[in-house]
Amino acid sequence: MGLTKQQKMMIAVLLSGTLLVVLNATFLSPALPHIMRDTGVDATTVQWLTSAYSMVEAVIIPLNAFFIGRFSTRKLFIGGIAWFAVASVVAALAPNFGILLLARVMMAMATGIIMPMVFTLILLIFPRESRGSAMGIVGLIISFAPAIGPSLSGVLVDGVGWRMLFVIVAVIAAIVVIFASVSLKNFSGFERVPFDAPSVALLLSGMLSLLYGISNATTAANPVEPAALIAAGLVLLGLFARRQTKLDVPLLRVQVLKSRRFRTAVILIALMQAALIGSEVVLPLYVQQVMGNTATVSGLLMLPGAVFGAVSGLIAGRLFDRKGVRGVVMFGATLLAIGAVGVTTFNMGMDIIMVTVVYSIMAIGIQFLITPINTWGVNSLDNQVVQHGNALASTTNQVGASFGTAFIVSLTALGSAFAPAGADATTVTFTGVHIAFVGMCAVLLIVAAGIFLFVRDTPKERAEAEEKKAERETLCRTGVPGIDRPWAVSDMMNEQSPYVTVGATVRDAIDAMRATETSGVPIVDPDRTIVGFVSDGDVLKYLSRQSGQYTDGTNFFTVMESESFLDRLHDLLDLDVMRIATKNVVSFDVADDSEDVFKTLAEKRIKKVPVTRDGKLVGCLSRRNVLNGLATAEAQLSLPADA
Repeated sequence: MGLTKQQKMMIAVLLSGTLLVVLNATFLSPALPHIMRDTGVDATTVQWLTSAYSMVEAVIIPLNAFFIGRFSTRKLFIGGIAWFAVASVVAALAPNFGILLLARVMMAMATGIIMPMVFTLILLIFPRESRGSAMGIVGLIISFAPAIGPSLSGVLVDGVGWRMLFVIVAVIAAIVVIFASVSLKNFSGFERVPFDAPSVALLLSGMLSLLYGISNATTAANPVEPAALIAAGLVLLGLFARRQTKLDVPLLRVQVLKSRRFRTAVILIALMQAALIGSEVVLPLYVQQVMGNTATVSGLLMLPGAVFGAVSGLIAGRLFDRKGVRGVVMFGATLLAIGAVGVTTFNMGMDIIMVTVVYSIMAIGIQFLITPINTWGVNSLDNQVVQHGNALASTTNQVGASFGTAFIVSLTALGSAFAPAGADATTVTFTGVHIAFVGMCAVLLIVAAGIFLFVRDTPKERAEAEEKKAERETLCRTGVPGIDRPWAVSDMMNEQSPYVTVGATVRDAIDAMRATETSGVPIVDPDRTIVGFVSDGDVLKYLSRQSGQYTDGTNFFTVMESESFLDRLHDLLDLDVMRIATKNVVSFDVADDSEDVFKTLAEKRIKKVPVTRDGKLVGCLSRRNVLNGLATAEAQLSLPADA
């Protein structure tokens, strides 16, 4: 289905807005030393431009369902970009650091609103069968923007100054607003969700107290004050978490943290985000104020790590699908440890190439780990709560970035206390930066240790499963099931179950399900290899108002749509069945043990699955087949007693 000229214009506007706000999240790092000099603040204060941004975005993102239920998507997108433009103007004209920080908070509010809007509007513009490719385009832009942000910023800061940086952003945002006003179609009719003001207040006040306490822990004259703030922050966040367990529609469903595996993944990724974002603040201080290089150099220094890190994330994800988590994360953790230790070797006379190499190794290690660990953690959740896990992970990542920046940068304030007596300003700065690098190294080594200890792969378990499978294949050929051997899939499956072949339409699949009164059919290629599975649920999902979760690699956004039922029905029937089918099909082998089957069907809430022999479709197993098999088993097991 081709796109109209107006739709192409809409997509161009949306992608421009996406690029703008994602760039804004990363482009400020090389400008921080210049801002410190011009506004007269130290490193522990200037870091609030980064940490407060992450904190506010973390609060706004979970509210996107509330916003989209109250405002049309067109108004929300245009309003968000306009607010972003105003904030950029305020930043460019800021007479002091306080106003500049306020502008960054305004930008973060706009970003938290705009990003979910982009996913939603892209979803609505593209036909259903093309949405995977569409989201891939958005993901590519989101991955690319952080890579070029610091480098582009460094060049602009040296060329036109940091204030002009915000002016340029404001002008581009204004242009996006103009084109969006002309080209964007209005979408409305979304479900209204409640706004829980106490939850937002507890989350924001708790994070602010904790963050402010951490930031001032190394500089406060009275250590009791930051300690009290940290304690208050923890209490408020605890109250926030408790409230979420009481609400019917919580801001964040914290119950998903009961899964040890998911909890481990969330903590590890949050710590890595903390170190990565913290390094993007400290590194420009080191490169510019200690090594005497320009903002351009500090920006370009981050480019290789960002680019190769983004590519590494894609590679790691594919390796995880093929090899499991253990081998992938062991390699990533090794890179992480090497890079973490490497940053502690930085000295005042370090070669810039070596700094680039070490930082790139660390960045690649982090990006290589985030995707497989996140997937490993989410896979431990029940399908019914995956979206809640994603939302919690998204917010926790932003919180980690915020707190990490505050903690790592606050260590730079210790330079004056630990520098040699009579040291010059450059030596004092280097001492503080070195302490920050040591703190960052400690955080990353804790992560590496956590990965080695807790993130377990399953090669041994897979080998044992293969051995067990071979034994079951031998057993299932002989003996009476339930007496001489355990019940296997082959004893319960339906060998006459219907299927459709590649190239069939949804109408064909519906006809096959109706003819046999079944809930789903597998899709096979000419060799009878399973390539998909379509169920009555997939059909109903297409016909219903759609919602979903999309990710930029770190954050997850909820998107929803509105389309008439007749339009959806018309589009559906002649659609290639693979467009709506599940591609990652759960299947059983004929020799699989019945207890494993029962567990999978129950935990994944699956009604029917294909059955294979040597990778080829030989039948299907449904819950009805299982019940029939159990009835047969009971009858057979009772025969000896009756006799």
